[in-house]
Amino acid sequence: MSYENGQSNPYTPNRPVQMTEQVVVVDGMVGGGKGLISAIVGALPRVEMWVHKPQVEQVCGLYSLGHISLDGASTLINTWADEELYNQSMGRNVNCRPKDKSSIFQDARRLRYLWRLFANGDAVAAERIKKEKPILNLMTHANTAYAAPIFAAFGERLTYIRFTRHPTTVYMLRHVARWTTRWGNDSRNGMLLHKIKDGTVFSDSVPYATVGWETQYLQANPMDRAILLTDSWLRKGNEVIDDVKKGSSIQIIEIPFEKFVFEPMLYVQKIAAALNVDIDKITHRMIKRHKVPRTSLTDAPENKLYRSLGWEPPKKKMTLAEEFAEGRAFAAETASPEALAILDNLAKDYELRYDIK
Repeated sequence: MSYENGQSNPYTPNRPVQMTEQVVVVDGMVGGGKGLISAIVGALPRVEMWVHKPQVEQVCGLYSLGHISLDGASTLINTWADEELYNQSMGRNVNCRPKDKSSIFQDARRLRYLWRLFANGDAVAAERIKKEKPILNLMTHANTAYAAPIFAAFGERLTYIRFTRHPTTVYMLRHVARWTTRWGNDSRNGMLLHKIKDGTVFSDSVPYATVGWETQYLQANPMDRAILLTDSWLRKGNEVIDDVKKGSSIQIIEIPFEKFVFEPMLYVQKIAAALNVDIDKITHRMIKRHKVPRTSLTDAPENKLYRSLGWEPPKKKMTLAEEFAEGRAFAAETASPEALAILDNLAKDYELRYDIK
């Protein structure tokens, strides 16, 4: 049934009763270290292992493009959240591939999922959730700028963690530049793309984050694209976070990677307090497993996936200033003067916002 000629749709989607009482969402840049913080968050008592549901990002993208209402988007997110928590409570649809980062075998409390595989399912799952009060742990990619449906869906049930990373490091610049050449042409991409129309001809698909400057994006080289996307993600994300902080009591914790790797407990304690849980020995074990605190930004545990994304073992210990100078020089090799100026301003503003010295 369609509603035309100015007639509004009288039906408002809603989900008045939610099974999920608490939700933690970790959002960050592509390649920005979300796996690190999400794994540690998942090691806190009552917090489920992290799960990435691309549908959440996609519906946020559809809302930002005007294809779905805020009520519709937030209702879907609430429905998916309850479905995910219910399935996790029974070990349904969990990842059992041992080497995957999202596998139950990588979780700090993996035995709970193995137990659930053999426990009673539908008959007692809802009651178990009411009794144990598990906290759903969701991960999103570069979604803060478009997260209005998430804030609307969860409200004060939500603890939102924005995990940021300095835009001027070799690793991040290289990774995002590679991302711009890969994901638009990869069927595995979970990020929403859209086609742009030039007259009557539809052109290439581009990330929906480029709405309004698609032509500039298409004409740019990979390094310029990386800088432009990073600038858009961070600046629009700042605006959304600042507005939510002013207009609601939703718990928002911003964590710069450059500080977390040196002082992890400062932020883990903030997260635990927001979730009303206590840090235990299992949490400490996961922190140690991820080798934090570290002696440098690049001093991560050896990992084939990180290497494939452009991470390299540090040749020497560098200060933050040296790391950023190296990244800036790397960008200058192929970036246009205009993009390089954008990067310089973005780096300056990032350091000011997070007091990076």
